Amino acid sequence: MISDTSELQLPRGLIAEVSLGKRARAEVVRFLPAWMFFFYACLLLNTGLTNFEPARPDLSANAIFPLTVFVAFYLVRAWRAPEVEHRWSMAFVALGLATLVPMINIAYHNPSPVTGRGLLVAFEVSNFVWAAVMLWHARRAKRGHAWLFFGAGFLYGLLLENGGIVLGFFHETNLELSMVKPLVAPAATMIGWCIVLYMATFVVWQLRKWLPQLRRQNALSGLLVGVTATMLDLQIDPLATASGAWVWDSSLPPWFHGVPLVNFVAWVCALTPFAWAMFRAQERLAIADGGVWTGRALKEMVLAVPGALVMAALMFMVSMGLLEGIDGPSWTLLNQFSANVLAAVLG
Repeated sequence: MISDTSELQLPRGLIAEVSLGKRARAEVVRFLPAWMFFFYACLLLNTGLTNFEPARPDLSANAIFPLTVFVAFYLVRAWRAPEVEHRWSMAFVALGLATLVPMINIAYHNPSPVTGRGLLVAFEVSNFVWAAVMLWHARRAKRGHAWLFFGAGFLYGLLLENGGIVLGFFHETNLELSMVKPLVAPAATMIGWCIVLYMATFVVWQLRKWLPQLRRQNALSGLLVGVTATMLDLQIDPLATASGAWVWDSSLPPWFHGVPLVNFVAWVCALTPFAWAMFRAQERLAIADGGVWTGRALKEMVLAVPGALVMAALMFMVSMGLLEGIDGPSWTLLNQFSANVLAAVLG
């Protein structure tokens, strides 16, 4: 069969293939933050299998966490998005990619250990690369998104990352490439909060569009942002800990592949209040999910940062008190910090 294309005659099959390729590319670009959960999962899986010496195949199963976000996103999209034409095909493609690509990587990979400080340098550089990609996407999505996540979000991440180090829970002195004094956290990890906050919020924004009942629940939406981001962290932090990117205080017992429980609780407690404040601002200012953020709205989010930090601290202290007890290692570190500050103030 031949298709009439005015000046040029092309086979229908070729036209269909070109059209399918364009549609697939447009799909990935449009929903790139959701696809980043898939890309991160595959790249970090390969890192554990090939770049460590010895290899860390025991960390391979952790790829399931970000892959779950990717699959869940596309199952909901295939089920509820009105513009989707081939719903079953979309669902099966997402499931197939999330299953087959990791399995192929596990079955076929060539060890290429990165020696010395190579892994640490790669970690820092890659964070800036992914930040640039997400910043590009945020700028092209809607006005104000870049400032929301790489302005207000960066300020929030700066305070969170440096706060955790000052409180004594961990240190990142091995990440020397992007360390900027007098801050105690490297720029690479501070900007990491912008990346994951944008990725997780983008996913929840889309889910709120397709699930109206979720749109009416700002607290649940905020919690979903925190949980979605932590699903990625469940794969990142074991690898980062194994490479020495961050070192935990010796009093904190390992809970998940060398990472203490307090880390994952802190992620949920940190991101949920910021996201909740964001959804509340959207509701108050009539901003649609994924809509334009004006200067006034952005200013409100910057002013909301101190309140979000206080709420995050309260959630964290209550959560760790319930999980470990007030005599547990997390509260012990907080008490030690408080005692040191009081001693310094009193001279």
